[in-house]
Amino acid sequence: NLRDIYKNAHLTRREDILMDLDNQGKNMSNEFQNKINKVCSAGALFKKFPSNSLQMMIQSGSKGTPVNAMQISGLLGQIELEGCRPPLMISGRTLPCYKPYSCSLQSGGFVESSFLSALKPSEYFFHCMAGREGLVDTAVKTSRSGYLQRCLIKHMEGIKVAYDYSARDSDGSIIQFLYGEDGCDTCALQFAQDNKFE
Repeated sequence: NLRDIYKNAHLTRREDILMDLDNQGKNMSNEFQNKINKVCSAGALFKKFPSNSLQMMIQSGSKGTPVNAMQISGLLGQIELEGCRPPLMISGRTLPCYKPYSCSLQSGGFVESSFLSALKPSEYFFHCMAGREGLVDTAVKTSRSGYLQRCLIKHMEGIKVAYDYSARDSDGSIIQFLYGEDGCDTCALQFAQDNKFE
């Protein structure tokens, strides 16, 4: 019984079995999602492409992606947290509304509703989990890249190009023997077209 295997793997903390079950669940949900996406593609819409303003924005490239259109009119599909389906809590459930060790796709974070038809409360919780992860990831990346830029600026603020075209720091130590490896001022260079060399 799949439910018993799931329960034993969770209780004995067998991560390899849990990962294998997770991958099988993801493959099943992706298969369903692809089939639904094919049926609910732009051809199955109530208003077709020239009359559909959302499709016009996406096709022209001004705003949105085909994924956004599918989430609005088709379904959201499998929600993933850190590349996996939502993990089980200590109670053996992903959310309190599901039975312990349930093997259904919905209990594993598969959202069958669209934004147009509105999400069920459990689906909304899964969607918020993924959204929160995205916000945290964005905030952490911003702070890391900002700190890296600050460090680079601070370390290189004393570097200058000397009269012999070498790059040196404040005490005269050589950083680069020839500035930019070619000694050229990039501000004074012109971009040459391919046909100029013929």
